[in-house]
Amino acid sequence: MPKGRKKIHTEASGKLSKDIVPLEVLSLGIYNEISAYDFYIRVSQSISNPSGQKKFRFLASDEKRHRETLEKWYEKESGKKFSLDSSKVKKIDVQIKDTTSAFEAIDVALEAERQAYLFYTDAGNKTKNEDAKKMLQVLAKEEDGHYQKLSAERNALSGGFYWFDIEGSGFVED
Repeated sequence: MPKGRKKIHTEASGKLSKDIVPLEVLSLGIYNEISAYDFYIRVSQSISNPSGQKKFRFLASDEKRHRETLEKWYEKESGKKFSLDSSKVKKIDVQIKDTTSAFEAIDVALEAERQAYLFYTDAGNKTKNEDAKKMLQVLAKEEDGHYQKLSAERNALSGGFYWFDIEGSGFVED
């Protein structure tokens, strides 16, 4: 990404009504997980460092696992399989190039996770439906977990230390 130029992006976006119901929350979560998966896969394919590729693919697999969990939850709540409408999948439009630094790549991912966390938290605080509120809190917690992992990786790159930094080098750069 050129210096001084930042792209604003959101994984989760839109306005939710105060009357949102659990199936709507699950549907929104599924679409957001698909967007995040696609984003992390594109990032992993845009960088040349094998360690960085592996770590972004891990984040993508985590998003895929979340989607599968949400789809099972949707099926349990509705009694039917989730019907995907590909037009509802938002593309996170951020350019990551091979020359993008590790810090820039992580910062992009951190912002995506932060936006998703804020969206789910805000929606959870606004909704009147207690079941939907609980689901939104779970989704917010998942996004916060991703944010924490990425923060630790960024810290490792800057010379900090976390216990899970031991097995590998930095997120994108060796």
